[in-house]
Amino acid sequence: PLGKMMLELAREEGGTPEATVIGGRLRTSATMAALANGTLGHALDYDDMGSFGHPSVALLPPVLALGEKLGASGRDVLNAYVIGFEVGANLSAASHYVQTEGGFHSTAVFGTMGATAAAARLLKLTVEQTVMALGIAGSMPAGVVQNFGTMVKPLHAGMTSRNGVLATLLARKGYIGTDSIFESKLGFFSTYIGEGNYDLEKAVKGLGKPYRLQDTLVIKKYPCCGSNHSTLDSILSLMREHNLSYKDIAQVTVDGLPYLSHVLLYPDPKKGINGKFSIHYNTAAAILDGKVVIESHTDEMVSRPQAREALGKVHIEVQSRWDPGYSAAPAENPVTLRLKDGRVLTRSTNRHTMHGTAKDPLSQEELVAKFRYNAGLTLAPKAVDGAVNTWLKLDQVQDVRQAMEAVAG
Repeated sequence: PLGKMMLELAREEGGTPEATVIGGRLRTSATMAALANGTLGHALDYDDMGSFGHPSVALLPPVLALGEKLGASGRDVLNAYVIGFEVGANLSAASHYVQTEGGFHSTAVFGTMGATAAAARLLKLTVEQTVMALGIAGSMPAGVVQNFGTMVKPLHAGMTSRNGVLATLLARKGYIGTDSIFESKLGFFSTYIGEGNYDLEKAVKGLGKPYRLQDTLVIKKYPCCGSNHSTLDSILSLMREHNLSYKDIAQVTVDGLPYLSHVLLYPDPKKGINGKFSIHYNTAAAILDGKVVIESHTDEMVSRPQAREALGKVHIEVQSRWDPGYSAAPAENPVTLRLKDGRVLTRSTNRHTMHGTAKDPLSQEELVAKFRYNAGLTLAPKAVDGAVNTWLKLDQVQDVRQAMEAVAG
């Protein structure tokens, strides 16, 4: 529903037809297209993650929108994306920041600066213009974590994408912002990250040496908050290996959750979108259905009587802040399945090495299969085939408008 609303708004707002809203058969201004595509791209929470939150929904919409506006090549777009990723990732790596404690969505905080760097590259801004663009963008990061599990979280990605376009287009016209957005005690780091929680030298050290992109990007297997994923891997793998179904399970316990967590916002979700941020519901869906897919997060599926019953089998153990081993972002959440026949099965999956990470990446076949399923929700089968062929070879596309036409809808 939020995608339909955003598409309706983009149509009503109009604008110079210079960039495509994917899947909507609509062309509008670069800023509006970036806003819409960023929001649409994050609507299912099925987009990639890693390094500083959700990189691609912060970086791709601005460079695609400006790429169309400029008639840039696919290679130019990819170069800009990589540079934006490295800037956002380096800023994140230089920061001790946990978004559930800081309150600002890290995708918006670091993504806005990364999106601006990417857009600046594509627009070929001068050094001085780029400094101004980053200064302008420094006043734009936003997104409050309490809005996770609502229609506003995807809007964070949309605003981040739009801000990267807006800041750079203003800077290209000579708009003036601060030239000390990172260094100042009243700037980006001290304001969003907090005094004593960042290292300025680390922020600029080793940019592109190596590229953080190749080590930190994670392709999601489930359309829900990434903090669910290692738990779901553990549950579903145990069920497959022991040929279990819902009727075999008496109780499932997930341990080691931090007391402030994305997935503890909705212990008893009432809407499908809430369920994406509920470790309780996703665990219940996994044992009940043996899978967690797009259809798992509809209002009907969340409110069905069987799901209500399954929630009663789910126990979540929250780690005490006083525990010496406490972590606000634990790498693992051990899972225990207690079966009706008395058996107890346990598993712990590391979210830094699980399938989909750089340590164990999806195969191209798995990636294409995921794309085909998602694209098929909007595009005709023949259009899906064309999109696959075009986007797998984006670096060879001479004008990105050709690639965007393949997914226009």
